[in-house]
Amino acid sequence: MSSRPKFLTDATLAKLAKWLRILGYDTSVYPKEAGRAMLRLAQAEDRIVLTRRGDMIERQFSGRLHLLKQADLAAQLQEIIEKYSLKPEKEKLFGICLKCNKILNPIEVEKARDLVSPYVYQHCKSFNQCPVCQNIYWEGTHQRNSLQFLQKNKIKIN
Repeated sequence: MSSRPKFLTDATLAKLAKWLRILGYDTSVYPKEAGRAMLRLAQAEDRIVLTRRGDMIERQFSGRLHLLKQADLAAQLQEIIEKYSLKPEKEKLFGICLKCNKILNPIEVEKARDLVSPYVYQHCKSFNQCPVCQNIYWEGTHQRNSLQFLQKNKIKIN
C-alpha cells in the first residue's frame, strides 16, 4: 500500500469523506447505491472501500474493504486513522476541495478580490481555488473550527 492511501466511501459516509479530505486524503464518495459498480470503481482506482453496509463484505472483491463499526463521525475518523496507520500532516490539511476531491491551487490575492466578500478579501492573506468547481478557500473560522474538532477528539496532526 502506498504511504497515502485513497478511499472510496458509500454515500452514507459523505461526512467521513469530508473529514478525510480535510486531513489531506484523497477520498471519493460513490453517489449511487453501494454495490458491484462501486467495488469495480474502487479496484480500478486502487481505493480502499469504506462502508457500514454489512452485506458488502460478503461480495466477491479482491480489493480492500473496511466495514466501519462506529456510527459516530469522530469515532469513525479515529477508526480509519488507527486501522490504516494514517499520519495526518499539518502541511496537507485543507489542501483538497471538500466538494470535488481535487487538490487546491494557490491563487494570487488580487485574483480573489472579485471572488470573495470584501471582508474576506481585506482580512485574509492567501487563497486557494479548486481547479474543477472553482470554489475559493481561505483560512477562516471553518479551519479554526475544524482544528478544534480534531483536537477535541484527540486526532493527532504531525
